[in-house]
Amino acid sequence: MRHWIGVVIGLAWAQGSLEALWAERDHPEKAREAVSLLESELKQKPHQPDKVVRLARLYYLLGEQAQPDEARLAWYDKAFQVCRAELVHQLGLSASVEDEVLVAKTTKAHLPLLYWAAAALARWSKHASFTQRVRTRSKLLLYWRRVEALEPTYFYGGAYRFFAGYHALVPAITGDRDVHKAHELFVQALRVAPNYLETKVLYAETYAAHPEVQNRELFRRLLNEVLQAPVGTDPECLAENRLAKKKAQALLAREKELFD
Repeated sequence: MRHWIGVVIGLAWAQGSLEALWAERDHPEKAREAVSLLESELKQKPHQPDKVVRLARLYYLLGEQAQPDEARLAWYDKAFQVCRAELVHQLGLSASVEDEVLVAKTTKAHLPLLYWAAAALARWSKHASFTQRVRTRSKLLLYWRRVEALEPTYFYGGAYRFFAGYHALVPAITGDRDVHKAHELFVQALRVAPNYLETKVLYAETYAAHPEVQNRELFRRLLNEVLQAPVGTDPECLAENRLAKKKAQALLAREKELFD
């Protein structure tokens, strides 16, 4: 009996500690501690989708602040793989299943796992080599088109935000580059979630600073709005909004490089 009481107390303590660390997940050292707790729990009791999603988000955030690009790619890949593996399990499929089959079977119930797999793959692609980006483009679009079909507004207009960046950054040779479409989708994402600050950072970085656009006034306005905005009260994006402010400051410091 004493053993089980000790186990229960230990689990309660770990959960409380995890919540405290999760609230500060934009700090890499806190994110790493939270990763250790979640990995340990999922090893003992696997296939808890909500906790897998949390783990993927922590991997993603660690990738956001990692250097050099090889380290970023490793964190983003971990985030993608952990979500994909859980989707495979939830759908009762083989680990060797083709992505086309896996993604086609997902429903709204699988959206958190699907979204973070897609988000991690997108960030991986952004920092990968040109050859790697070309090789994974079809898979990237496969995941994001499914997110868009299921719920384009999920996670603060996530599909709108992704496709906005995609149409701005994709190589012209693909025929998909369209900065006007990118602008329209960023506006749409901001209508859905005006207080999710990462959208404005990406809008400034991928559209306003784009070589075909070079809108310095918009660039400054968007990033200063991010810096002046409150981080809000939504626990789902407080940490992400704090990180967006750091990114905005870093981008403003690169203004001369991006425009002159």
